Amino acid sequence: MTTPTAFMAEALASSISHAAFRVLHVLALHMNSGWVDIPPIAEKCRMTPHQIRLPLAELREVHLIEHERRYETGATGRKTWHTYVRLVDDSTSEAAV
Repeated sequence: MTTPTAFMAEALASSISHAAFRVLHVLALHMNSGWVDIPPIAEKCRMTPHQIRLPLAELREVHLIEHERRYETGATGRKTWHTYVRLVDDSTSEAAV
């Protein structure tokens, strides 16, 4: 993984929105390097999980994050889709360029 500073420099060089930059900041500095569920990220950004969808799409478009959907049992005991995101690996980001 690259350092958070490298991700911030790459993000500043791209044309992402302020909200997408906030989400990237939370992922880079406050979350562990692994897969993270959407609600904790949204909470740290003071957004709802629905509001965070567009910034996450922007970050996926510029290849700064990757996402994974899993069909899991939710808090109510019913199966549902959960989306997880993480920062891209060095090798993945270099291959995308």
